[in-house]
This record gives sequence, C-alpha cells and structure tokens, in this order.
Amino acid sequence: MLSVNDEFNLLISCRRFQEAESCQELRRIIDEDPTLGTLEWCKMTGITCLVVGKISLDAHEFVIKLNKIVHRMPWIIKDLLKIHPIDLVVESTFDGIRAGSKKLAKGMTKSAKFRVNLNRRDTGLDRDKLLHEIATQFPGKVDLEAYDWVVGVEILGPVTGLALLREDEIVTLRRP
Repeated sequence: MLSVNDEFNLLISCRRFQEAESCQELRRIIDEDPTLGTLEWCKMTGITCLVVGKISLDAHEFVIKLNKIVHRMPWIIKDLLKIHPIDLVVESTFDGIRAGSKKLAKGMTKSAKFRVNLNRRDTGLDRDKLLHEIATQFPGKVDLEAYDWVVGVEILGPVTGLALLREDEIVTLRRP
C-alpha cells in the first residue's frame, strides 16, 4: 500500500500483470545507460498495470532522455507503456490535492494556458469538484486545446501524484 512517505517521482504504466517485470525492465534500461541516473527503487502500487519509482535524475529530464533512447532503439521496451514524471506526492484528500496544486502553481505565469489531466483510481472523490479545486489554484487560464502546460493529477488510492508538465514530458513508450 502506498503512503505519502513514498516520495516517488515516476508513475509507470505497464502491461497487465507485468508490474514486477516492468520494474526489472526499467532497471535494466537505466543500468545500461549512465546518463539516465540511478533507479533508487521501483514498486507495485496495488493497482493493476501501475508501478511507481524513484529516479535520482530529475524526472522530467529522465523521461525526455528515455524517450529519445526508445525512439532510437524501440526493441528494448517490452512491458513499459508510459512513464509520467511526478513533482509532488500528497494525500488523496481535497485539502491535500488543493495544497499540492497551490505549490505547483508557483511554476506557472498568469499568462499561461493549461489543462488538467485527472486520473482517479481507487477513490470516491468527486471528479467535477476535484477539477474545480485544482484549476482555481493556478494563475493561468484553462484551455483544453491550445495549452502551454498540463497539470497531471494521478490519484492512486490514498496518495496522489501531481506534476506540472510540458507536452513532451508525457512519454508513451509503446502502444499496447
């Protein structure tokens, strides 16, 4: 079971029932390329097809570098599907997500446009209320089509991973 003490900075989607193999695959890829940093840990979330990990390198920089490697050598990926950087881990409550969103908002200018990508897993939190709570914390304007930033909100039961992302920092490694 995840807790807010699990300060992960990567959320990894993988093939169904391949969670342990995905951690091993990620470790192998990172071990083969020292520019990717070090995988400190990787573990299952208890949610099918999702694992979390902690990388020593900045997670945003890591996913961009990994994407370039995978485009050059797509055969190195078998189980990994998508890797999402995480900036902040908070409790999955309205107060926790609001406070985390407020911290992330400091990285955005008033003239910026953004969209919120909200993925809820194992939670009963109301989607519309959450979207409102998150969007009102940011100084920019919501624009679902022509945006500068993506506010990534990944609810994983008791914990939520938050990220302020550019479009190229959401990396899909392979189609299922």
